[in-house]
Amino acid sequence: MLDPDISTTAALRHLSVPVDPGDALALDRRRFLQLVGMGVGAGLVAGPGTTLLDMALPGLDPSAWAAGPIGPNDGVLVVIGMYGGNDGLNTVVRVNDGLYYDQHQPITIAPEDTIPLDANTGLNQHLPIFKQFWDAGQLAIVEGIGHPHAGFSHFECMADWMGGKKHGVPDTGWVGRWLDDYLGGSSDLFAAAEIGNSLPLHMIGASAVGTTVPVGKPSFGVAADPQQQKFVDAIRDLATTGGPTTWQGRVGQAQVDQLEIAKTLNPIIPESDDLPQPEIVSKLDIAARLINANLGLRVITAGWADFDSHAGQPEMHDARMTELNAALTQFFSRLHPDWGNRVTVVTFSEFGRTSHANDGFGSDHGTAAPHFVFGSAVKGGFYGQRPSLNGLKAWDRMPIHVHNVDYYGSIVQGWLGGDVSTVLPGFSEDLGLFARGGLRLCDF
Repeated sequence: MLDPDISTTAALRHLSVPVDPGDALALDRRRFLQLVGMGVGAGLVAGPGTTLLDMALPGLDPSAWAAGPIGPNDGVLVVIGMYGGNDGLNTVVRVNDGLYYDQHQPITIAPEDTIPLDANTGLNQHLPIFKQFWDAGQLAIVEGIGHPHAGFSHFECMADWMGGKKHGVPDTGWVGRWLDDYLGGSSDLFAAAEIGNSLPLHMIGASAVGTTVPVGKPSFGVAADPQQQKFVDAIRDLATTGGPTTWQGRVGQAQVDQLEIAKTLNPIIPESDDLPQPEIVSKLDIAARLINANLGLRVITAGWADFDSHAGQPEMHDARMTELNAALTQFFSRLHPDWGNRVTVVTFSEFGRTSHANDGFGSDHGTAAPHFVFGSAVKGGFYGQRPSLNGLKAWDRMPIHVHNVDYYGSIVQGWLGGDVSTVLPGFSEDLGLFARGGLRLCDF
């Protein structure tokens, strides 16, 4: 049985699987040949629907490749995990709520230290990029989101958020089930990807899984080093020696596919030392590069920690908010303008924090918290309901008004598409987060 006080890092480790070359790095042959034929670095210079091949071959009709690996009407979803439990009260600040200043002190944020959104709300001052989306009418703030789980451990609550089910212990994740529906039994590991070194539960379906993309250039099998080439040749021989139905052949082919994926990603992802820091900024930089390259990705997920601010929260939380703002600024700066109306970004965290601060200038595991949905197709404004702090005592938790299944379901139904009842069992309320026919994104 897991310790109920399990740490954020340990909970993530239990809810993720390490990269398995036999599964997560297998590559659909048709997609690989398509990528090679079209030029994998295409979108880095040309944007969606145009490839290096289009520009290199005179007389080629680009319309034959116009849709590219992603459909012409398909959107891309970027999911950002804030692991450890983000303090929503200090992210979307109730500047006129005396109970907030009574209960959350001494870690409250003064009204003059926020970015004003309206008469009652200030945004954390370290999130100016969110204000730009708000002013453009493209930021939805969904308040009071949570999962009414009885426990408050990182593991249980992460599992609830990653699983995306209203009842029972999750054995698949919500993005994974979307992949099951989207792929319909076929195999395509360029449909969804986690930027990192392991695959979290939300990316695992019953029959389909996302893949993982490292934070840094994959190089094995790409470099022309003679010694490495001998190893690569041995791997390729293994794939052909035993035949496709043998253990040796299957393992060998999975390794060959790994080599081909490295070749595909190598021109797109820079060396680790050339990526911006900290890590979440690197991850979103890579996410934008992958979208630009038009590999067929519909969902990209990335996350970072630590938001578990039991002590010293002001400095800790300010640092996380600054990192989030830097990561999103880097993402939209890197994203090719032609993808501007094709991307929606959403956030999640396994829980919020208590309204009452503790004696260590921190806060403890809570329930409801606000989250963000933004992009050119989003209908900006406040959604859900702001939880009341009335009558809350130390260790009391705020009421939940929006189930996380309805939050995710609204995103699937309004943006990704698919059978939302299968992907999010128990989905019951579409929040109406998306406008019909999105405007172009702001110029960052």
